Amino acid sequence: MRYRYYSDSKKRVYCVSTYAGRTVRACAVCSPHDTFNEEAGQALAKARVDTKIAEKRVKRAQAKYAYACELLKDAMSYVDKMQSYLNDSLEDLNDAQADEAALVTSY
Repeated sequence: MRYRYYSDSKKRVYCVSTYAGRTVRACAVCSPHDTFNEEAGQALAKARVDTKIAEKRVKRAQAKYAYACELLKDAMSYVDKMQSYLNDSLEDLNDAQADEAALVTSY
């Protein structure tokens, strides 16, 4: 992933990246009791962006999984219907063949 970093005069470091065509931002703020360290701020802001992106990926994956489960449920229902149709067709075929054989032997 590509990251861009920005900092301001208020001891904040921003990290910007993209996920699925969307901009994802995060910020790291230096405590008033600490000495400002831009490298540490970049690392923290990047970690926060990575967390946000990972959360978005999980949310998307959960939605895709739920959709796939619905498709599977529909497909299994169709398979069950087609199995019943095949069984009924085979039963009808057996009945028709038995009726035909009975008629041939009776004449």
